[in-house]
Amino acid sequence: MRMFSMKYLFALGALLSLGVTSASVAMDKQINDEVGVNAVVHAFEDAWNRHDMDALAVLFATDADFVNVIGMRWVGRDAIKQHHAASHATIFKSSTLKIGDTTVRFLKTDVATARSVWTLSGITSETGQLAPTRTGILTHVLARIDGHWQIVLTQNTDIAKPGG
Repeated sequence: MRMFSMKYLFALGALLSLGVTSASVAMDKQINDEVGVNAVVHAFEDAWNRHDMDALAVLFATDADFVNVIGMRWVGRDAIKQHHAASHATIFKSSTLKIGDTTVRFLKTDVATARSVWTLSGITSETGQLAPTRTGILTHVLARIDGHWQIVLTQNTDIAKPGG
């Protein structure tokens, strides 16, 4: 009976260590994936601030969907690039985007959401005057496509000022 108990304990210990190892590998992978998702979010910020719409566009899947702060919807990487390029040639030509707190949530191992608070300063109004700094929330849905995280959907929302 004692021999059975020792074998049982040994087998149980081996299984538990495999479970811990698997959990550790899964945790490492999620941390790496979270780093990858955050890298895309900050690459968006960097491309915006350099006013490099080619760099911004490659962050999106070819069939991505983007809704801007006033509800305009652009479908496809090319449309997203075209509309951002137009606004960066005018009202956003001197703008600076600052991504703040970002929350990443994995819906599946290859699908994640990233929700970021942002501020945007240096906006030029239609009259050429400096417009007030804006604040909003940027929500991206990302998918791992061919081993790389890409944005497949974005919803951008201005945070309304109370009474405004």
